[in-house]
Amino acid sequence: MILTLKELSEHLKVNDRTILRMLKTGQIQGVKIGGQWRFNGSQIDNIFFPGHINSDDVPLEEFTQSQFAIPVSRLINEERIFLNMKATNVEEAINELTVPSLFNTLVLDVPALRANCLARENLLSTGVGNGLAIPHPRDPVPSLKAAGCVVIGRSSKGIPFNAPDGKPVKLFFLIVSQTIQLHLHLMGRMSNLMRNTKFIQVCLKAKDPALIIRAIMEHERDEFLKKSDEQDE
Repeated sequence: MILTLKELSEHLKVNDRTILRMLKTGQIQGVKIGGQWRFNGSQIDNIFFPGHINSDDVPLEEFTQSQFAIPVSRLINEERIFLNMKATNVEEAINELTVPSLFNTLVLDVPALRANCLARENLLSTGVGNGLAIPHPRDPVPSLKAAGCVVIGRSSKGIPFNAPDGKPVKLFFLIVSQTIQLHLHLMGRMSNLMRNTKFIQVCLKAKDPALIIRAIMEHERDEFLKKSDEQDE
């Protein structure tokens, strides 16, 4: 399971400062995404509870890269981009992003998926500030009929979403995946995309979903070329 800082503190029965100190000294490892720490629960259990066995055990470096490096552009299509959201609150936003006409062919139980996403929001908002949010289920969805799925939603007025800066969210990037590994990889990829101001401006102004998909592909192409140049040096 993916653990937040608060969840890990409760799991180990220590305060947040102790967790941060263990991170600093290298006793544990974590991934910071959108300004918030995420931890691999099975890896933590293996450190503090060595008798525990979990088949999901994966090295930290494989969280955001390795064989799970699927481009975001392969997990999205025009039908998964909503440019005129009507929602006015958290629950309505989650419902709109998980519309049955889209998810009936991907998951066995859409209401359960929605409940899982809302459970995540009730724990801690997935709003990351500056009008952006990355909603996702609290746990991966093993029964998902695809490796992963990304849904983009846009609200012109903005939706109150309990974001850390208090600003309403205008752009949503919903992530659903089969495994923790792929989930964390996609969180990393989306966080990278969301730091691209040109991409965000395209999302805010685009009148056609195809323009957003093109912007994602261009970003991923530029990243690939940059990495290739660095390897050649």
